[in-house]
Amino acid sequence: MGAAERTAEASSAVVHGAAERVQAGRQAVMAASGQAVAFAKTAWTVIAHRKVLAAGLGAGLSALGATSYLAGRRSGRRTHGPLTRLTGGRI
Repeated sequence: MGAAERTAEASSAVVHGAAERVQAGRQAVMAASGQAVAFAKTAWTVIAHRKVLAAGLGAGLSALGATSYLAGRRSGRRTHGPLTRLTGGRI
């Protein structure tokens, strides 16, 4: 093998390696842009439905408050016997 052939093979290997790195970089950029697009779509969906989300959150908090209030009232009551329950508390 001559010096020209070795130089040609070395430069071919360098070019091939550079092409592989460029392709890997291109794929990384495409993957990152795909993730950015997915995040933007999710953010836009949340912004577009903010009123529905706020109403659902408000209803959930109201239900939680009412449930805890009723549970507290129920636990604070005295228990009545069967005769008292039957007469409505008159006896």
